[in-house]
Amino acid sequence: MAGKDFGGKITVTSSLGYKLSLRGTINVMTTAQSNEGITNQDGATDRIMTPVAPSADLTFRDDGGDWQGRIGGPRENITVIEEQTGATHLFTGAFWIGRPSINRINGEVTGLQIQADYYRRLG
Repeated sequence: MAGKDFGGKITVTSSLGYKLSLRGTINVMTTAQSNEGITNQDGATDRIMTPVAPSADLTFRDDGGDWQGRIGGPRENITVIEEQTGATHLFTGAFWIGRPSINRINGEVTGLQIQADYYRRLG
């Protein structure tokens, strides 16, 4: 299934015991390297390789959780399961970065990303 199908029901759970209800989107950055091209004065090109952490941008419903506690809390394992596509994303040693922005009209939380020591996709 995975590869041709996208979307559907997606759940996000933490090894600390909470579950998030996604609102709209999740963008997963799976690589541990970012490349930038640079052009030299003679027209030749080079590549600058920068180590980066696997990460994901998430938008979700405000669950009333303690965001100060989550931002300042310990590392955790976060699992993202795409129920219809069969894909599972494992973020090991993850932590929250950014600053939560909570829309009090529609209950949407933005401005947060998870970063992890390791990433693995199953399915």
